[in-house]
Amino acid sequence: MVISDFPERFNEGNTVYLGEGAACRKSVIRGFQPVKGRECLLELEGLDDRDEALSLKGQTIYIDRETAEGTRELLEEDSYYYYDLIGCEVFLNGSRFGTVKSIFEAGASDILIIESKSGNEVFIPFIESMVNTAGIREGRIEIHPLEGMIEGAEPGAGGESGENGQA
Repeated sequence: MVISDFPERFNEGNTVYLGEGAACRKSVIRGFQPVKGRECLLELEGLDDRDEALSLKGQTIYIDRETAEGTRELLEEDSYYYYDLIGCEVFLNGSRFGTVKSIFEAGASDILIIESKSGNEVFIPFIESMVNTAGIREGRIEIHPLEGMIEGAEPGAGGESGENGQA
């Protein structure tokens, strides 16, 4: 699934990275073909074996931060990259609640994975009605979960105790 708004990132000769952590490998694009919706076929230099190519099916493909930053001016106003969210302080009802640790792509909407002040992981759907990113440039986002989504997060509670990590 392609999540980039810039198809030119997949031009021949561009560098991409496949996989996660230690298994991440650098590759150069030889060809790119959209298939349907946000799916595509990507041809990579040095990858000539069909079985090896199939083993990479569904892998996450990344670009480096320098390449992303080179297109920041093309972003629409109030748009940002996912990595801009990582490390942001999260506020609930005006009180510091935790820190964004990761983003999970879950189909209909992405999920913010937040480490609460008490160390629990809390999952919040990354949708406009629940996440206010107006302060992202200052490293701050505010969450507005549905009542009961986070234990102890009633108005004014600040979510300081009793988070259950459920969304």
